[in-house]
Amino acid sequence: MRNILFIFFVGISNLAFSQTIAQIDSVSNVFCDYLKQSDIKNDTLKISSLYNEQFNPYLRKIDQSKVQKIGKQLFYRLQRNCLEFSELLDRLEPPKEAIVRITEKPTSEISRKQLKQFKNQKDFYYLEVAGDTTNVVMQDGFWTDSFSDKTFSKLTYNWINDTEFELTFIESNNESRSNFSVKGDIYVYQVLSKEDGFYFMSVHIPGQKTYDKFKIYYK
Repeated sequence: MRNILFIFFVGISNLAFSQTIAQIDSVSNVFCDYLKQSDIKNDTLKISSLYNEQFNPYLRKIDQSKVQKIGKQLFYRLQRNCLEFSELLDRLEPPKEAIVRITEKPTSEISRKQLKQFKNQKDFYYLEVAGDTTNVVMQDGFWTDSFSDKTFSKLTYNWINDTEFELTFIESNNESRSNFSVKGDIYVYQVLSKEDGFYFMSVHIPGQKTYDKFKIYYK
């Protein structure tokens, strides 16, 4: 469905000149402010209003050749930068596996023994919004995602304390990841606990106010 929503946003637009990520993020912040101020209760009407009042007028200003590239960047960077938009999409298309979003940093309850097991483990997997499995190899300072469509993402990881590490984005040929992140974007992961077959973890984007708690499975 999120692909359908993306097509909905860019399908009839004319888009043109090259945009920097800073410009894309600036525009996404304007769109986010519109959502914050909207009093529309129905989510379908709200996302339609966002398109009609913000996306379409902006995209109509320019030309056709780069509609797909810039349109995708706007759509995915808005998800990254705007909690209201991310939560709107989650309501329209609930993730197959629940993600708990909290506003206070969670406390890790993992034992030293369990943490050592995590650090010695290299093969993991997690579920995407639509339920697809993404495999992860965490080894030699690199975190590599392998997606169900045979694409990948590559990041570095660096432990910043006993339970937290930073992922720094390098590259991806996956549509959503290559537009969601740019080289140098940082994500802070924390190992919270070990359960039967999986670890609870949290992820936080520096500068934002929320922490997402999710499951990562081990093999």
